[in-house]
Amino acid sequence: MPLNPLTGQFEDYVDPQANEPLAMRMMGAAPGISASLGMSSRRGANTLMRGGYFDDASRRATRRASYQVFQNGSLTPTPATRKSFLFGSRRFADDAAARGSGKMAFAKTSRVNNAFYRPRNLSRFHSLSVFGASEGSSLYTYAQGHRLFNKTEKFGMGALRNAAGVGAGEAAFGPGLFAAVSAGRRMDLRGVGNVDDFGLRIQRLATMNNPAMLESKLTTIPMLASMNNVTPSVYDKAMLSLRAGGTEARGVAGNLLASSMAGKGTQYLGGYFRGAQGFARAGGLSEAAEKGALRAVSHLDEAFAKIGIKTSAQTALEGGVLKNLTGKQILKTIGTSGGAKVLGARAAAMAIPGLQFVAAASFVYDLGKMAGEVVKSGINLARDANKSLQGSINKPMFGMGYKDTEAAATSRARGVMAIQNSRLNARSVLGSEAAMMASHFG
Repeated sequence: MPLNPLTGQFEDYVDPQANEPLAMRMMGAAPGISASLGMSSRRGANTLMRGGYFDDASRRATRRASYQVFQNGSLTPTPATRKSFLFGSRRFADDAAARGSGKMAFAKTSRVNNAFYRPRNLSRFHSLSVFGASEGSSLYTYAQGHRLFNKTEKFGMGALRNAAGVGAGEAAFGPGLFAAVSAGRRMDLRGVGNVDDFGLRIQRLATMNNPAMLESKLTTIPMLASMNNVTPSVYDKAMLSLRAGGTEARGVAGNLLASSMAGKGTQYLGGYFRGAQGFARAGGLSEAAEKGALRAVSHLDEAFAKIGIKTSAQTALEGGVLKNLTGKQILKTIGTSGGAKVLGARAAAMAIPGLQFVAAASFVYDLGKMAGEVVKSGINLARDANKSLQGSINKPMFGMGYKDTEAAATSRARGVMAIQNSRLNARSVLGSEAAMMASHFG
């Protein structure tokens, strides 16, 4: 602790940031872009797995009406199922019903989802509506960056639009790709939990983004005009597999998530991730998502053909790359363009949940630092206000509160001795000069 020479008191070291404004100190502690993106995608994955916290009430209310379809033998969802896209809270249900006319309170839902003084916002979003297609809509979505790629043909976007079957003027991408990849991977490892709840969430997403996967197809047999053949919808066949359980259900949940995202481009990329994980034949893939999954398999087949590997790509992906290929073969595969894409997508799908957890921890830590700056500023303000209020009441009449110490007393004693010695030396010199002058002048 340094000694202040003006007051004679020991004082604390001065923090160099103490004089910076609160806003600047909070900006210095704000979360980075990578932590924010990781946190948002983790919240999105949790919302896909459990639903929004405003969806829970409607989920319980509509569960019975929605899942009577398997009791009467019908594979087509009931009208109650199709109209069950609610948000749990009346005000959000009204806003959702009016979203087509632009009455959705975007600012209100943005505030609800990003006010982190509500602990539940650190875990998930208010509703599955954040994954809706945002082009021309007033629905709130946490990911606005995809709009930049909807309007460009650069960076391979034109080829991707063609591969995914995106029509002219149609938005290719929507929010939630990495959230769907993460949630699909977690469901592959842990399961979907309650199948009814999961099916209801998929119906809500598909109603917004891809209604075709809920529609059954009616095919007329030419030779027997009176007989019709009903082809179950993608959703119905996938839900039957999930209810059956066992190996038939493996990978189906993640495929349904990829198929129910907004935009055919997003579905295509989601399907590519699913194909790279070995679930191209698991079921639950929409047309665009299936194209992406099959493209991943064909990329790896082309890579195997270049380096002379006889193993089928589908077999290698389904059984595990490490189990079906040697280390040397894996390195050769990575050396090819298609092989690097597929194995990179497979590794990314496995790593994204862990990276999201690390990003979320970093994000929460940064928020804690920002809150700490506010608390510290409040404490300093209260301390300064207390000193100002006291004024000169507690100050001593003399010495400004100086308190003597042994070191200070010793220093003063040495100074006094030095002064006395210098005076004695001066007197001696003056006496000698006076004696010489007296002897000369008499």
